[in-house]
Amino acid sequence: MADNILKKYFPVDISKKQASDTGMAMTLILLLLGFFTKKVLYYEIGIAALVITMAIPMFYYPFAVVWLGLTTLLGEVVSKILLSVIYFVILFPVSIIRQMMGKDTLDLKTFKKSSKSVMLSRNHVFTSKDIEHPY
Repeated sequence: MADNILKKYFPVDISKKQASDTGMAMTLILLLLGFFTKKVLYYEIGIAALVITMAIPMFYYPFAVVWLGLTTLLGEVVSKILLSVIYFVILFPVSIIRQMMGKDTLDLKTFKKSSKSVMLSRNHVFTSKDIEHPY
């Protein structure tokens, strides 16, 4: 099972572009650390990382495997959390309020209760004015 998780989230085939992007991300992190901590050492390491990124991007292959794996894993977890929060904060309360107000948008109360169709027949002929001002 752990082997499947490793194969799914931590890719083995990293392209030169992905390794270069990882090197750029590492450079950015080092430069930001230097900016916020006011230590010259981070700037020096950041410049060295930038030179390595431009000269030998595959140097960052091991970092790229970990970096891309963590971003994929984080993306899966955060998307599920975010969608759950949106559902329970927005959609669920709206549905409860509509239910308490007695709204039946889908006509579920009349569906299959009679032989009459629940589809509304709309006999409307569209004119050019409808197309010019659709809303």
